[in-house]
Amino acid sequence: MSTRGVAVETEAPEVLAGNISVGARLMASAITFFFMAFVFAFFYLRALDTAHSFREPHVTPPVGWGVAILACVVVSAAIFVSARTALGDGTSAKWRAGSLIALVLALAVVGLQIIEYYNLSFGASDGGLASVFTGFTFVFMVFWLGVVYWIETLWAQSLRGERAGESDIADTSRLLRPNADGCAVVIFVMVVAQLFAFVLLYLVK
Repeated sequence: MSTRGVAVETEAPEVLAGNISVGARLMASAITFFFMAFVFAFFYLRALDTAHSFREPHVTPPVGWGVAILACVVVSAAIFVSARTALGDGTSAKWRAGSLIALVLALAVVGLQIIEYYNLSFGASDGGLASVFTGFTFVFMVFWLGVVYWIETLWAQSLRGERAGESDIADTSRLLRPNADGCAVVIFVMVVAQLFAFVLLYLVK
């Protein structure tokens, strides 16, 4: 195609679909190893608690907030994966409604995490558990915001459709499914990370 006298070579959708698939899995692997650092810090500091300061008496993460955040993460992921099965070219009502609900719940995760911070009885410097809790939850929220943005772009693209002459990618609607599949891979890793966070930070004594 040609845009303002500049020749642009159209990229084949199957090539981009493969790139998205590989990129999503590389991202998921990187996120996994990133969170492993916090898991290692938890067990390392807990095992070498020579000063008995890993868990200060007042450091008690609120389980109620943890349950609410975990529930929103899991339900949002489940709804997104279910809606993805009806994605097609992005025009199905199930996909649009499901992805929107998943997006709202994903945003609720961020809101609940911020509210939890305002209700904590400790800070990041109050021992090993407090520092791991703060680091783990904050980094999770940052990565989760990336998931929120990804879901939003998929939903918005399915509403907008494809407009001829606006892209150097041929048949962009064919990329919706591999893009959603890649998003699902990253969401799965985030769900597992949140499950680990809930068990280690809220339940382990």
